[in-house]
Amino acid sequence: MHRQTLLGNRLQASQVNKERSLVRLATRVLKMSLVAVFVFGYWVVLAQPEYFVEAMEYGAEDCTFCHATASGGEALNERGQWLLEERERREVDEIVVAWLESRGEEIVETSEDASEEEDSIDSELEPEGESINEVEVVIDPERPFDFTTSFGEWPAYGGDIGARKYSPLNQITLENLDELQIAWVWESETDTGVRDARNAAKAPDMFKGTPLMVDGRLFIRTRYSAVEAVDAQSGETLWTYDPGTREGPRPAMFGFTTRGLAFYKDKSGGRVLLTTSDGWLIALDAESGSVIEDFGNKGKVNLREGLRRPLDPRRIAWSHAPNVCGDVVVIGSQPDDGSHSWSVRPPWNSNLPLGDVRGFDVKTGEQKWVFKTVPQEGEEGNETWGNESWKWMGNTNVWSTTSCDPELNLVYLPVTAPSNHFYGGARPGDNLFGTSLVAVDASTGEYVWHFQNVRHDIWDYDNPAAPVVADINRDGKTVKVVAQVTKTGYLFVFDRVTGEPIWEIEDVEAPGSDLEGEVPSPTQPRPTWPPPFEMQGLVEDNVIDFTPDIRKQAMAALSKFKIGPLYSTPSTQGTLILPGIGGGANWGGAALDPIDQSLFVASRRMPTLIVSIPDTRNRGIKFGGFFTMPEFKPGLPFIKPPWSSITAYDLNTGDIKWTVPNGRGPVDHPLLSGLKLPDLGQIGAAPGLLVTPTAIFYGSRSDGDQLVAMDKASGKTLWSHKITGFFTDAPPITYLSGGKQYLVIGTGGSWEPTRLVAFSLGSSE
Repeated sequence: MHRQTLLGNRLQASQVNKERSLVRLATRVLKMSLVAVFVFGYWVVLAQPEYFVEAMEYGAEDCTFCHATASGGEALNERGQWLLEERERREVDEIVVAWLESRGEEIVETSEDASEEEDSIDSELEPEGESINEVEVVIDPERPFDFTTSFGEWPAYGGDIGARKYSPLNQITLENLDELQIAWVWESETDTGVRDARNAAKAPDMFKGTPLMVDGRLFIRTRYSAVEAVDAQSGETLWTYDPGTREGPRPAMFGFTTRGLAFYKDKSGGRVLLTTSDGWLIALDAESGSVIEDFGNKGKVNLREGLRRPLDPRRIAWSHAPNVCGDVVVIGSQPDDGSHSWSVRPPWNSNLPLGDVRGFDVKTGEQKWVFKTVPQEGEEGNETWGNESWKWMGNTNVWSTTSCDPELNLVYLPVTAPSNHFYGGARPGDNLFGTSLVAVDASTGEYVWHFQNVRHDIWDYDNPAAPVVADINRDGKTVKVVAQVTKTGYLFVFDRVTGEPIWEIEDVEAPGSDLEGEVPSPTQPRPTWPPPFEMQGLVEDNVIDFTPDIRKQAMAALSKFKIGPLYSTPSTQGTLILPGIGGGANWGGAALDPIDQSLFVASRRMPTLIVSIPDTRNRGIKFGGFFTMPEFKPGLPFIKPPWSSITAYDLNTGDIKWTVPNGRGPVDHPLLSGLKLPDLGQIGAAPGLLVTPTAIFYGSRSDGDQLVAMDKASGKTLWSHKITGFFTDAPPITYLSGGKQYLVIGTGGSWEPTRLVAFSLGSSE
């Protein structure tokens, strides 16, 4: 098992008891009614200060009064642990902060002026007859920026920098879903789709973006790398910044496409961090949209420079959101999956695009570090690249977002497959850090630990999404973990301090190859627990069997190809692999409820046919290849349903709590006529999920383009509403503005404008 650890003086995971009810001691809580209090000269918006207001009387300044961190959460300090134990001793349901007096803690006297100021604040916040939930949230620029959703914002691509996609807001509940209506629809004036004559020769990808929301403003990256700021309550455009990417050549991979942005804020103000598809890191003033001139070179950093060899702009792009960890913005890249085929003359491996990950100073733009995803001579893992392939290897990149634990000062990198994706004969060995989860120091980029979840990847089984940072309960102790969902359908869970697996991971025998020069890894790692969330391997037991005739036809069609278990190797005959290269899980990733440690993942069940083709161009590579996504009949896959699903795990135990099909699927297909079938799952769907205290929200195309809500506890679909525009898997977000909770989801086919559709209770366009 290839895993190394370098701990240094790393913090060890705290070992304190957790209990769900104690989360109410902090600002991140399940029951949420927003209130503002005046602390240390700035407004702080607190989520359900059920205990915090009382605790302030005893000198509490933030959540470290009872918790291990200022942002709250389940990890407690000695005082918080004492309160929990005192509740148990008294055999009552609720904690009373005044119990602290029994251990010698006294009420802290406040000045008369402070009392008068708080009285004035209270009278402003709670006018007669007005609910506190309707109060405008006031956030002072002096407030330390919180990279979580605790204050009713959405400050990072995944909600927080730990990629949880969770919000504690609870104005919108299971009981009032039917009151949700469209509040507004925003339409970009710059990203207008291919039907606009300006874009006729610059067709964009489907819109896949997720906005941020900070200080009452939404920030969205368009498909042409422009940034637009939108009023979070009205949906009106406030400013637009266009870097001119549309005027250049089509970027690699998905062309003009988008995922998201990053945000940073200090006393000098907020800044939006943009990576353009053509390779610029740009810092924008959040208030005005103007370029921050003292960042980089007049506001810009050239991402094509700064590595050990130049990056060919024809072979690499940047579309995913950066991530901010401390004072460092962490950036990966997206080289073309076919970069090995660009060179028409020998050698084929000339100047393949590097997949190295970099950290830049978030204030100055200075490049602080480079983590080489292909270790160079003398570096950890270099010995896993035979034939000196480390010298020229490309890809092995991080095209998805990263995640961060700011307390540990660690960044978690979901590294992807090396090049060539379907033939590894020129790169013998396990090929670290290909298809690995890697932890690095956020300040220096220094390697800390890794785990390689696919060795010698020849299936394009990239780690497709940000690892999720979580704190779980194991044997009565809090354990800091990081969870990686994968294309293969495995869920890997590690101690995020040490890299040790939470549950044993065993080596299992893997299939060999009959391609000349190809030497796959003889074993692959398999978690003994949790169970996989997706079907693995295209074996006979997994073939469609609605009727004997359907199964007979499917088996006849499959006889032309090589099929087998997970990790069946590419072949000239054509190998059908399952999961396919699109997952399993994909860039929608997972979402986590940090209150009960439930993890949710959407996945799809789509085989991929990989055909290896001998290279005849004498470029030095033995095999090229191509892939397709074949079906048994148009609209019907070869394998049993559900063809997409959503799965809930209990991360404390690793158990699957429930799995449900994602949508009705093709139940009306002519071959299925007369059959009474359950939901089959929408083919190809793997949407990003948003989790709230009681519900899961996501976009769907199962019955037209919709926003869907399901019961978090059971997976039962409870509500759906048509949305404007074509939906493509991007997770929705939620936030509080003007005292009202909003849900926002992005849409846009390549033929239509980029849009944001906002919902709130009792609203109408």
